[in-house]
Amino acid sequence: MNTRLFTGVVATGIIYCDRSVEVDGDYKKIAILFFDDLTLKIYDDNSDLLEEVKTDAAGIQARQGQVYHTTGRGQSVTLGYGLDSRTRDECRRT
Repeated sequence: MNTRLFTGVVATGIIYCDRSVEVDGDYKKIAILFFDDLTLKIYDDNSDLLEEVKTDAAGIQARQGQVYHTTGRGQSVTLGYGLDSRTRDECRRT
């Protein structure tokens, strides 16, 4: 992984940032991968790190339904947990 690429776990997902660019005192955001529906929201379409971000995100998206450890203290989340509930809700409507 490129040393410029910073990944961090936040409450809603995994954020990808460029360490070499600062915006308002933080690393520049490239994208975020949301835990609930595994969508990748892109903030910087022009980043030269975007392909690496997409590759990493695709690996995590492929693990839908699996447990993802978010901290060293044992906290975790089920990847794509929101997809199951939406599917159930749509089935109830039909």
